[in-house]
Amino acid sequence: MKLIRIGYWSDGDETWPDVHGFVDADWDEDERLDAVHYLRRGVLVHAYLGLSRCRMCGKFNGSVELSDLVYVWPEGLAHYVSEHNVRLPGEFMGHIKTRTDLMDDVEIDDSWWRGLRR
Repeated sequence: MKLIRIGYWSDGDETWPDVHGFVDADWDEDERLDAVHYLRRGVLVHAYLGLSRCRMCGKFNGSVELSDLVYVWPEGLAHYVSEHNVRLPGEFMGHIKTRTDLMDDVEIDDSWWRGLRR
């Protein structure tokens, strides 16, 4: 499986994006909060021994990678979006909207689980 990495920032290594270039104080609040909630609901992919520090405020912001099985991101990405108004690329935001809309339209089947009663 190949996942698309998002949310890793330069820390002196110019091959990664500079987080400061993604700050947008005028980003729509509802869309920003949708992103924060989505990022926090990811599935654990990797856990690391050391904590990462925010490139903007220095706060410790996580030690795991999360995924939705399409993208993979550091746990601290939600911190950047929530606390520093870091706006994620439109392609990723479209992905969030599509995935969220799919969950709004799911039909729940209880038959299998109810069939296990004793």
